[in-house]
Amino acid sequence: MINTYYSASRIGELLAEGTGKTAQSYCLDLALQSIGIKDEFETSAMRHGTVNQHNAFELIVKPKFPTSIWFDGWMPINDKCGSSPDILIDGMPLDVKCPFHIDNYFEQINHPPKKYYYQVQMQMMSTLADIGFLMFYLTKPESFGEEDWQEYPISIDERHCILEFKKDNQIHDQILAKVDEWHPKKQHLIEMLLLAEQMDILTFFEMQKSTYSFRELKNASNLFTIDRFYKCENKFYYIKKK
Repeated sequence: MINTYYSASRIGELLAEGTGKTAQSYCLDLALQSIGIKDEFETSAMRHGTVNQHNAFELIVKPKFPTSIWFDGWMPINDKCGSSPDILIDGMPLDVKCPFHIDNYFEQINHPPKKYYYQVQMQMMSTLADIGFLMFYLTKPESFGEEDWQEYPISIDERHCILEFKKDNQIHDQILAKVDEWHPKKQHLIEMLLLAEQMDILTFFEMQKSTYSFRELKNASNLFTIDRFYKCENKFYYIKKK
């Protein structure tokens, strides 16, 4: 078993309004990771952010804040959750975002997505800081095989923005309450996954040919009303009721 924690990077999913499907999906991901199953899928936008956040630190943050350090390490809040601030400035967290598309840069800096606000607040919870920062750094993506890559013909001063947020106790309380609410649900899913009925491909095929319709767990509207999980190879399923 692997210990998994609710993290700042996805806490917005736990706080999402609506049917609870988004929070359930995040909870399932953590439960699967707890038993050693992790989706390694990475998009071009994710790779772009991973590569360029270090450049943002060296080119912009370090000159502006000489005492800043690149951190990107785990900082627990309690035994259920924590965060990994990209940068620490005298103990205050700064998280770097590198927009993949130039057409939504101003939209993001003028109206930062709520999930980013939650992320910085959770980083403040880890660091016990009263102030946290969110940075947007716009840089041109590189295309595969591109040999003559050139940066946007825009001043670096116009391609970045650093926003400052103050500690929001109401959000902090909300985060802790949601984590406490979903932690036992994650434990329940872990138990259900470990007790899943194992099937080989032939059995899986024959059962569907006769009377059963299997669906992947991630597609269930409510995982907590399902009596039994099934596993075939490295995927988990439930039986769709007719």
